[in-house]
Amino acid sequence: MRTVVIAMILAGVTLAAPKVVVPDRNWTATIDDNKLADQAPKNGLITDTKTFEKLWKSWRKEEKVPVVDFSKQFVLVTLSRGGPNRPIINATLEEGTLKITTLSTLIGGPGFGYSIALFSRDGVKKVGEHLLP
Repeated sequence: MRTVVIAMILAGVTLAAPKVVVPDRNWTATIDDNKLADQAPKNGLITDTKTFEKLWKSWRKEEKVPVVDFSKQFVLVTLSRGGPNRPIINATLEEGTLKITTLSTLIGGPGFGYSIALFSRDGVKKVGEHLLP
């Protein structure tokens, strides 16, 4: 193993660690009506104002829709179904791919929890297996 590492160093190969990425904003909440969860985008990505406004007005009716510059940012929606649990997201960027892991409590009951996270497009080519348009 030591020989392989030395050979990689001599060849100029670097092993870059994934970069931790923090969303610019992250709105979380719970909703009692499970049917509203179906309004989340299938792949979790929102890359246009119209789709973002529609989801926001459905899930956060009381609040003004935030302004998002989709040429510089994108939105990632994650759900926690099966009860009023707010998802906690962790993101790392590795070779242009934003990898997301989520955690959640396991409180049973009606409804679902969600995260609407706003990320910078800087260096992001894919989110999971999905190309970022």
